Amino acid sequence: MVRAALLLRPREYKAKRVEELKNMFKTYRVIGFIDLFRSSADLIHLFRSKFRGQAVIKAARKTLVIRAAKEAGREKIAEYIEKEKRPFALIFTNINPFILKLELDKGKVLTPPRPGETADIDVVVPPINTGLQPGPILSEFGKLKIPTRIEGGTIWIARETTVARKGDVIQPTLASLLAKLEIGAVYRSINLLVAFDGDLIIPSELLTIDVEGTRRMLSEAHSTSLALAIEVGYAAPETIVPMIVRAYRSAISVSLAAGYTTKETIEILLAKAVSEAATLQRVVDSRSVS
Repeated sequence: MVRAALLLRPREYKAKRVEELKNMFKTYRVIGFIDLFRSSADLIHLFRSKFRGQAVIKAARKTLVIRAAKEAGREKIAEYIEKEKRPFALIFTNINPFILKLELDKGKVLTPPRPGETADIDVVVPPINTGLQPGPILSEFGKLKIPTRIEGGTIWIARETTVARKGDVIQPTLASLLAKLEIGAVYRSINLLVAFDGDLIIPSELLTIDVEGTRRMLSEAHSTSLALAIEVGYAAPETIVPMIVRAYRSAISVSLAAGYTTKETIEILLAKAVSEAATLQRVVDSRSVS
């Protein structure tokens, strides 16, 4: 009997796990897929703490997730998972997927790269005491053309050296050395592969918002629309003051052109009359002399 109970436990665990995931698929509209290879475990823990009560991160066997998604009626998600080859975890949330991506990107940190990754910055090794003991590792510095010296029984970098440019593929030797020196070359965050909003799938590249560019575009659109509204005389809280100012200035211009005296135009009209009289007097005086 004991043996039979033990044999049932994995099956019971799977059933419980599927039920838990199924309920989450039903509860949360937005499902994000985290690329575990490109994501920092520390940042995942930080995200869990920051969004406690708003988002839940879960990792489970692919077969269990597919089964739970199908039972919850999320067929589109099940289809995506069946094709996905990369290791992933799930974010269950009702946060707008675009806001979710912005929040995830805020937490990116610069970390040592893995072999084959692409440098996100120019990678510079500063002139520091590496704390490493002389030995075979000196050949690695030599291969990478990093000048060194031995001082106090440890390896020192003799001068600042750029070992990779932004966009370069990091080779295994360089990746190993940067890890030992704790020098970052790749930004890591919680890397979102895709997000599902209901049945709508949104790839990561479409979720990325150029915040500054969008702010600038909205500012330009606001200025253009405001100018157009004022031009056509469309009254709104934002346009009424500049429209009144514009109408006032136009009325003053018409009054001055017509010589119509008001308390606003009398001083200008008198000054104009004095100027014209002085000009006329100069003309008369010049003809009298001739």
